[in-house]
Amino acid sequence: MAKNKVKNTAARIQLDRREKPGFFKRFIMVFESLFIVSITAALIWSTRIVDVPEFVIKLSSNQQQWRLDDIITHVSIAVLGLLVLLTRYSFYLRKKMKRQFVAEDEIKRLAFFDSLTNLPNKELCQNRLDHAVARAARNNTSIAVLFIGIDDFKGINEQQGHDGGDKLLQQVAKRLSSELRSGDTLARITGVEFLIILEAASAKNNVNTFAEKILLKLAKCYQISMQEVYITGNVGIALYPSDGEHGKELMKNADTAMCFAKEKGPNSLAFFSKDLQEQVNTKKKIAEQLLGAIDRDELLLHYQPIIATQSNEIIAVEALLRWHNGVLGDLAPDVFIPIAEEIGIITKIGDWVLDQACLQNKIWQRQGYPKIVMSINMSVMQLGIINYAGTVSTSLEETRLEPQYLELEFTENTLMKDAKKSIVQLRQLSALGVSIALDDFGTGYSSIKYLSKFKLNKLKIDGCFIKNIPESAGDVMTTRAIIALAKQLKLHITAEGVETAAQREFMAISHVDSMQGYHFSRPVDAKAFEQLLQSPSWM
Repeated sequence: MAKNKVKNTAARIQLDRREKPGFFKRFIMVFESLFIVSITAALIWSTRIVDVPEFVIKLSSNQQQWRLDDIITHVSIAVLGLLVLLTRYSFYLRKKMKRQFVAEDEIKRLAFFDSLTNLPNKELCQNRLDHAVARAARNNTSIAVLFIGIDDFKGINEQQGHDGGDKLLQQVAKRLSSELRSGDTLARITGVEFLIILEAASAKNNVNTFAEKILLKLAKCYQISMQEVYITGNVGIALYPSDGEHGKELMKNADTAMCFAKEKGPNSLAFFSKDLQEQVNTKKKIAEQLLGAIDRDELLLHYQPIIATQSNEIIAVEALLRWHNGVLGDLAPDVFIPIAEEIGIITKIGDWVLDQACLQNKIWQRQGYPKIVMSINMSVMQLGIINYAGTVSTSLEETRLEPQYLELEFTENTLMKDAKKSIVQLRQLSALGVSIALDDFGTGYSSIKYLSKFKLNKLKIDGCFIKNIPESAGDVMTTRAIIALAKQLKLHITAEGVETAAQREFMAISHVDSMQGYHFSRPVDAKAFEQLLQSPSWM
């Protein structure tokens, strides 16, 4: 209720700003009324000076020649004047009422419709959904609620400007509207989120087909300012009555399904389910506990050695984040890292990892162990920080670790998220003297054009290619091709996931520079890693 009042007030302010009539125009009715009242008052006051009855008798006696037609003429003129005055006021009142109706319609439009797309907004959509649920309950029919989200719209705004982004949203609204039946509702819920209400929805398969059609429609090319633009989206679906008995519940569950579809990848759809709700609840618990993990000293680093292929010595170590929570127990990084990115604390965690890893490497050096390179995995959000090189430089200064003993690992997908920005950031980091590694190579979508422009020092072959070597001829060919590419680019090559002696032998004859994997050691804590530095088990 309070929201509606605020919206109505805002709408009135917009109307007032748009019209801005002059002072006299705004109060013309008052001035005219005062004028008429003044004349009437003057006539009444004049009766104190002039004896009106005597004046009338005298006038009538002097006008004995007046005929009936003269009297009718004078009376008619007076009546005509009165009619003109009444007609003028009638038109004025009608115009005033029309303006009022238009203003009220405008207020309603601004309060319940999106000004950019002219689609119903969230409030009106919620109202229509509640009515649709009531009708479905009476008629024993079903409803499908489709929550549609557009991916990476920030990038569109940066490339095309806000005007281009607005034009794109208008085209999206037009495309979605063209797929609806009469009686269905399309609404714009937030900036890049839309909702469709399909009343009397048929079988689940038909709803699935409709959602796939929507995704295909969204993915087609858009023309914005003479440029071709492509977007991706995701659809979450909730059904009445199985997924909720109220409008708000259906909308919330459809939103939940849409978030799950996003995790599956671009242009995906997902139906809400109880299992999905359990996953959401678990994710929420993890997010709540993760917020205080650093303050509760629950995070720790484990270390996995990286072995030189020819000498079998430890030349580097990869720092791997671990989390033990008193409520949830031990959680794997692939579980909590995406959640940390989603809730916006990954940069805080990343800074903690950077400081701890640099400090630990310096401690080992002071203890007299051979100097090795500390390798740290980086998040896409860290790469997006302006002047992240300054953060790295500060950490190196505070821990007094020389930059050549720090290596930052980025995945293909991280760098290719915005390749041009990545090139700038990597050059700044490389200027510090730290090493840059491309992790999980072969699993993403790196462009050779950009690969040669990145300031890389090392390429790490993903373990999925190593796993079936030497049995899989295809993996052998792929791995050799990656090695050949890295050699051409003059990059240090590290093979991840080496677990058997046969794989180790293959890497040696393939001239891979270094290896890491369970064949040598699992990730261990700092104390156990010191034992490996003293007496390696694979020597």
